[in-house]
Amino acid sequence: MRARYIARQPIFDRALAVVGYELLYRGERQGPANVVDGTAATFSVLYEAFIELGLDVTVHGLPAWVNVEPEALTGGAHLVTDPASVVLELLETTEVTPAVVAQVEDLRAQGYTIALDDFVPDDPRASLLDLVQIVKLELPAIAEGDLAAQVAAVRRPGLTVLVEKIETQEQHAEALAAGADLFQGYFFTRPQVLTMQAVTVGTASVLAVLSQVSRADVRLHELSELVSSDVTLSQKVLQAVNSGFAGVRRRVDSIHQAVVLLGLERMRQLVTLVVMAGATGKPHELGRVSLVRASMMVALLGARFPDAPRAQRDAAFTVGLMSTLDAYTDTDISEVAERLSLTEVALDALVHHEGVLGRLLDTVLGYEEDRLPDDEAECAAAAYLQAVRDADARWAVVELETAGVSA
Repeated sequence: MRARYIARQPIFDRALAVVGYELLYRGERQGPANVVDGTAATFSVLYEAFIELGLDVTVHGLPAWVNVEPEALTGGAHLVTDPASVVLELLETTEVTPAVVAQVEDLRAQGYTIALDDFVPDDPRASLLDLVQIVKLELPAIAEGDLAAQVAAVRRPGLTVLVEKIETQEQHAEALAAGADLFQGYFFTRPQVLTMQAVTVGTASVLAVLSQVSRADVRLHELSELVSSDVTLSQKVLQAVNSGFAGVRRRVDSIHQAVVLLGLERMRQLVTLVVMAGATGKPHELGRVSLVRASMMVALLGARFPDAPRAQRDAAFTVGLMSTLDAYTDTDISEVAERLSLTEVALDALVHHEGVLGRLLDTVLGYEEDRLPDDEAECAAAAYLQAVRDADARWAVVELETAGVSA
């Protein structure tokens, strides 16, 4: 049976708010993203997202962006979806024929949003720009320094311009300056290269708090005193605990009580999340990615080592959670890890991807970036979807309860 599973990638507006997720097909392939049957892939993604998982679980109510082939549209795959819940992306393999033009016009009349995917200079689909609502410019296909000209060239009244495959903060800044409306890529999980003199107050604050809570020799009473000394931080931690986030079933009225109930490692994790949620200048989606990675680490550990002790599961969660700290602090992960005085196991996992936890982290990142071999990707898929469910529920609570936290 053909492997069928999905991943998702957020799409941001100019304010770095998530406006949708592209659902990315993962299946049997010769190499990365080599989908043999585009029609089958379309049906597979739609089935997974809308029937097996439920749209709210997959993209929590935001539009799902799905790649489609003309044959899939002809086959009626789109008819199982609410037009407001999807954006249909026409692939670069789409040939502009009278039938395709008629399909696009019909879909628009039904209320669907249509995007041209992987649009490049001299694209043969250019005649469709007046029919679709969104065009996705493929950044790697545009010559350095030409992005603004390309945005201007495709600009039409009512046409939204998205720049995709943005891999660095610098590329994102270029796309912003070029006038793009939407942005897609892994740029938000990458640190911006800064000199030490340019490290922001928010960055310094994040590192200051986390360097204390992450100390290998920190004691319960020290952690309690550290959190209690920051009125805003302690308030938000208590709100998160009492919301049910950490599984505590009784009312907690003090940080000391929370520390005793949760234990050292789980309290560290919660404080880390609260600090992340309040980080300034970073998209909230970065916190969600942190939680997905953390939850996926635990799920993979459980699948590979069913008898793994609680301490190792906690360590796996923490490593996944901290794997985005380079992006949060705009500092190389090795420097972040050194500042945080992490255990040798966590340090090896985060910096060198060594040891059991390091190999798990490499699997998590490999699935995220679609570079795993088929057998490994199929095993990781269940852990990923489980992690998405868990992370979305947890992050919604953290975002709500930590609104206004200043990092």
